[in-house]
Amino acid sequence: MIRRPPRSTLDRSSAASDVYKRQNQTGGGSAYSRTTKSATTASLNAAASGDLSITAFKAYNLLKIAINHPAWVRLYTDSTSRSNDASRVEGTDPLPGSGVIAEVLTTTAGASTFLMSPGVFGWNNDGTPSTTVYAKVTNKDSSARAITVTLTLIQAEA
Repeated sequence: MIRRPPRSTLDRSSAASDVYKRQNQTGGGSAYSRTTKSATTASLNAAASGDLSITAFKAYNLLKIAINHPAWVRLYTDSTSRSNDASRVEGTDPLPGSGVIAEVLTTTAGASTFLMSPGVFGWNNDGTPSTTVYAKVTNKDSSARAITVTLTLIQAEA
């Protein structure tokens, strides 16, 4: 969408008019479409946790997290942040700057989808950024389960 100046600024010498003319001449980048990326844990016993690496993007806008069984899912900027967060108990907020991007939790049977509202910006913070989204998944079901985590994302960095 190209914004147009108000009629009162259409004069060729108007600064506002110049801004709108330049806007027309500059090309914008192409927008990325939303997509889903998912991964599945090995079978986790009830209340057990496992690390999960989801291949996605170097940086992304997170719109939704879906899980197919009751679980506590945490997303991190890097594997060090995931390791450092291992002793945090459920219900305790992560410290600012701890590398936790988002977390969701449900004990309700069946699949659940969590809308990130507002959307969450996430990124890979490895020394050389990669497309790995680091996650930790805790099985909140009463029996052993392999849990699939599906992220709905928009790529933010090529």
